[in-house]
Amino acid sequence: MKKSVLFFTATLCVGGLLNSSLLIAETPATTGEGAPAPTTDVVPTQNSQPVPPPTTTESAPATSEAKPTETAPVATTASTNPTEKPYEVVCENNACKVDGTTFKGWRVFHSVCYVCHAQDAIGSSFAPSLVERLKDFPKERFVHSVTEGFKGQIGIMPSWKDNPNVMPHLDELWAYLRARSDGVLLPGRPEKLK
Repeated sequence: MKKSVLFFTATLCVGGLLNSSLLIAETPATTGEGAPAPTTDVVPTQNSQPVPPPTTTESAPATSEAKPTETAPVATTASTNPTEKPYEVVCENNACKVDGTTFKGWRVFHSVCYVCHAQDAIGSSFAPSLVERLKDFPKERFVHSVTEGFKGQIGIMPSWKDNPNVMPHLDELWAYLRARSDGVLLPGRPEKLK
């Protein structure tokens, strides 16, 4: 006898970066010889967008190296630890100073991304506020969305993977946008920490 469990994950947004819904049906193996192996069927729901497959690692014997993850590699160098802050921000008297990485992220954002996402990443009528969107957004999903693009309910975010003004600066963009979404960096041009 098969036991089925349904999980429903839905993220709703207007116009943007994360608009995905999935129904996942898991059928674990039953006890006994010849039982089928566990399977996971992913069934996209109406208006859903493709979601990158989960990162999986397999255990390897102690004498060999572990196999790499099965998803595309993330082209960034900073840590993907969700509790680690990729920025350094010091604000006094409504003026903020930031580390070099975050400052460069501000510059890249305001030369490329602001056209749709508005100055200071607050969003527009056709692109979401990244200040709000990135509050619970993992870096891996951010990198995937920037490199592969995204088709949302209102518009389309292009793929930036071939743009030399964006791709080398994913860590910097992430640092700037995380500082904004974490509420530690005020709107406006920051100064660079000495």
